[in-house]
Amino acid sequence: MFSPLGASPRRTRAYLLALIGRRHRCLLVYRTPGTSAQFSVSGVVVNLRRREQVEYLCLSDGCELRLDWLVAVHEPAEAA
Repeated sequence: MFSPLGASPRRTRAYLLALIGRRHRCLLVYRTPGTSAQFSVSGVVVNLRRREQVEYLCLSDGCELRLDWLVAVHEPAEAA
């Protein structure tokens, strides 16, 4: 599991770029700002995109999720 909370923006970006290269399905956990509501999305991260001052994770199914709402990334366990 990777959590961007407390991690530097550079480390978070490096982790996500590496995740794009692996093309694994992962579980992305988000929190809506100003609330304690969390939601999870399963998908393959294929790109990072910036619009104005906001970065988004782009998933293979076309979904885009705000990077600043990301709480955790759960990857599948590596095969032994």
